[in-house]
Amino acid sequence: MSRLKVGIVSANWGALAHLPAWRTLRDDVEVTAICTSREETAVAAAKQFGVARPFWSYEAMANDPDIDIIDAGTNPVLREKIVTAALTGGKHAVNQIPFATSAEAAVRLENLRRANGVQGVAAASVMGLPHIALMKEMLDAGEIGEVFQVSCSWQMSFFLQIMPGFPYTWFGKSGLGVSVTRNNGSHMLHALRHLFGPVAAVSAQIKTQLKEWVLPGGEIQQVETDDTSHALLNFASGAMGMFSTSWTAADSPGFSIEAFGSTGRLLLTSLAYPSIQTAKLYASKNDAVHHAPSGAEVPVPERFFTAGGQVVGLGPEDMYNGAQRVSLARVFESLVKGIRGESPPLPDFARAAEIQGLIEAMYQSAERRSWVDTAELAKA
Repeated sequence: MSRLKVGIVSANWGALAHLPAWRTLRDDVEVTAICTSREETAVAAAKQFGVARPFWSYEAMANDPDIDIIDAGTNPVLREKIVTAALTGGKHAVNQIPFATSAEAAVRLENLRRANGVQGVAAASVMGLPHIALMKEMLDAGEIGEVFQVSCSWQMSFFLQIMPGFPYTWFGKSGLGVSVTRNNGSHMLHALRHLFGPVAAVSAQIKTQLKEWVLPGGEIQQVETDDTSHALLNFASGAMGMFSTSWTAADSPGFSIEAFGSTGRLLLTSLAYPSIQTAKLYASKNDAVHHAPSGAEVPVPERFFTAGGQVVGLGPEDMYNGAQRVSLARVFESLVKGIRGESPPLPDFARAAEIQGLIEAMYQSAERRSWVDTAELAKA
């Protein structure tokens, strides 16, 4: 089959992280277009990143017959309009995380995708992490028996000390659909849902711990979004879960998922972003004699590092994107397979809408100071 043609809307994260991932799939796709809000920046981005066609109108890109997939960047408010235009124009779509500004908006995008007979994937890079794929395989094979307890933590220090040139101070602005719960939390919930099944109920507390950010140059920015989020999760399986994340956590211990089962334990850790650069998976069986942890690192088979028909490792381009290229390439490849009818995208828009519902359930729980049943949310 001929290569699918991709247009990226974004000259920031879309160009630095998504573009190298797409180019990893060079036998299946070709990035032929890049879009920004102005002609001069679009032309400059096309030249800088070696992309043939600059656009400065996402509507024009959505209606271009020579583009098959639109990869939408920017904040969730504008991104909803971009993805809507893409789907309406008959394009397959990549939507970033956070997926939408509300569960209602997320469901609307999924309904529009189905109505237009196209495919969509959420760019939850954690879902492409080879270690997550192996962890899922081990859980499905019963390596630790029945899962009793799950904990997931992602602690970063992004906003404790904001460095010059840091482009994401807009994350502190309300009304743009971003926050630590929506950003980090969406990635975490995607991983937990994939590994352990549906979440039946949540009990959360969500706060803004650091009320002001000191920007380079000494300017003070008032913070309007939450920076710390904790929750208890009840999985439909009966497993009990704990969730914690912050982007004002000193010393940045990074990402982890731990699962305790009836016969053993699994632990996934990674510094900073979950990536192949630092991720490690440990497994152990219950030791009824010594009562001491005995986990050993599990080698991840080469097959989990395959994208675009080849084994992919770290490259020089990964120094600018948090080593997300391999994971993103695997997510994008799942979209290509979905378009070609081989297997569903992972995570697809339906799953992304489910996760958006969980995020809203957490906010409702924090406001009510009570448990929120996700079935109750679905009826709202």
